[in-house]
Amino acid sequence: MAKRYRYIALVNAAPGKDDEFNEWHTHTHMQEVLDATGFEYSQRLRLVPGTSGEGEKYGYLITMEIETDDPQGVMARMGAAVESGEIGLSDTLAPPTWAGLFEEIPGARKEHT
Repeated sequence: MAKRYRYIALVNAAPGKDDEFNEWHTHTHMQEVLDATGFEYSQRLRLVPGTSGEGEKYGYLITMEIETDDPQGVMARMGAAVESGEIGLSDTLAPPTWAGLFEEIPGARKEHT
């Protein structure tokens, strides 16, 4: 049975290249990833300065969502697409990055009432 998964990545733009990074990520990278993997959407969020107790190691959070019964296959497709160049990378993306695929926990969502 298919489950919902959310891919989370924490990344930085190369120094002085935030505008170029955002242009590339919005107009090139996001569509390449969606086309190659089957993720339903991709969204990039920017860290609000002064709100992280972790020294603001990462400036951007990227989230993508998919429903699948083969999460390992999704990640394998993503890796293969990067290796083949179907998903391109840019020198506007600065290492290190962090990423992982998370599964939803049934009943573990609460909304304010």
